[in-house]
Amino acid sequence: MTKNIITIDGPAGSGKSTVAKILARELGLKYIDTGAMYRAITLIALQNNIDYNDEKSILKIARKIEIELDNNSVEEKKYTMIKLNGIDVTDEIRSIEIGAAVSIVSKLSGIRKYLVSLQRKFIENGNAVLEGRDTGSVVCPDAILKIYLTASLEERIRRRILQMKENGQLFKKNIIKKEITERDRIDSTRKDSPLIIPDNGVIIDTTKLSIREVVDKIKKLYYKKLNVKDKTR
Repeated sequence: MTKNIITIDGPAGSGKSTVAKILARELGLKYIDTGAMYRAITLIALQNNIDYNDEKSILKIARKIEIELDNNSVEEKKYTMIKLNGIDVTDEIRSIEIGAAVSIVSKLSGIRKYLVSLQRKFIENGNAVLEGRDTGSVVCPDAILKIYLTASLEERIRRRILQMKENGQLFKKNIIKKEITERDRIDSTRKDSPLIIPDNGVIIDTTKLSIREVVDKIKKLYYKKLNVKDKTR
């Protein structure tokens, strides 16, 4: 059964989060940031001095911790608020250290299965914009609309640097480039639910498009799927 869900997948810096937040707000849907959940699990490993490849130990502790995700469509320039046992870790999960390690943790099969089960609970009632790297291929393959965003490497690096500047974070371009390139490699080659274009997914290259253009393009596709009048005109 097709669900009233829009999935948005794509590599780091392709515009997923910003586009998904605006879509959720303008369409009156919930916003689910699956990437933030993987970052939270990575933070759990870091805080407990667990090797990032030690799936069993990470899961043992993670299952005892309540992950709270702000499902509201917040201001697009801000991150999704996420809490671990009631403690706000929104800033911590966006550190360079977590960014460099999250692909190592997220490629672990047990971690992915655990978080996918949580993500599916979040969207049981549908009516959501779900963004990440396997939302259309694994988490919700029966979504009404599946989008795959992409952009050139240089543009994705530029966006990530701008994002970090706006959030007052320190950065080095060469480190950002290395992080994004490595994430691309790991995400695309991992054995369990790799980053792929989902079946019947619509590819949108955002390199030369404004956020508004991307949002309107997706909204038109969504209204067409619903067979309702295009409200973007």
